[in-house]
Amino acid sequence: MKKENQKVYQINQINPTKQDWWKETNEAQLNCFPWDELSTNSYRPTTTARLGTNGEALFVYMETDENELKAETKGFGHTHTDSCMEFFLSPEPAKSMTYFNWEFNPARGMYLAVGLERQTRVAIPEENYKELFQVKTSVHANGWNLEYRIPLSFLRRYFPSLELKQGHVMRGNFYKCGDDTPHRHYGCWSPINLPKPDFHCPDFFGELVL
Repeated sequence: MKKENQKVYQINQINPTKQDWWKETNEAQLNCFPWDELSTNSYRPTTTARLGTNGEALFVYMETDENELKAETKGFGHTHTDSCMEFFLSPEPAKSMTYFNWEFNPARGMYLAVGLERQTRVAIPEENYKELFQVKTSVHANGWNLEYRIPLSFLRRYFPSLELKQGHVMRGNFYKCGDDTPHRHYGCWSPINLPKPDFHCPDFFGELVL
């Protein structure tokens, strides 16, 4: 059931071989900061996310103006203490609220897990994740950006009947965080109404509509 103030994002069909494909997608603004009192001087980096599909994969693009960066994790590992942008996705919520959490830092360090909640998650330490997800990051004077793809073949390992067809409704959220960065912060796209920082709260996911 859709909660009050829950966001809805329309995923456009795109040609991923086209340069700057994300310009043909809708922009999701990560402008909810539910735990400002725990951030450093109410730090609120301007961050956006975009999703597209060609039916064979989901394509993710995120960018932020955060520029005092921390990127200690270089491979698979916990990245939420670094400068981090995250995407949580429940591909077939009508059948199961099992969700993935992709978490990346500017050095292409990644953490990925799957499960129904925080306590029961199983890490997915793909050895070749940078190639599998085609992870790209770019650091520049105005911040940094992140681009990657999520193949349907990967999602079907866990959701065998999944189809990325028009009208299919998924659920998820986009996050911006940095627990141990010079400016600690917790931002999200779909609002979260909880007293303490917690991104693992699928009840507050928004709708992602193909």
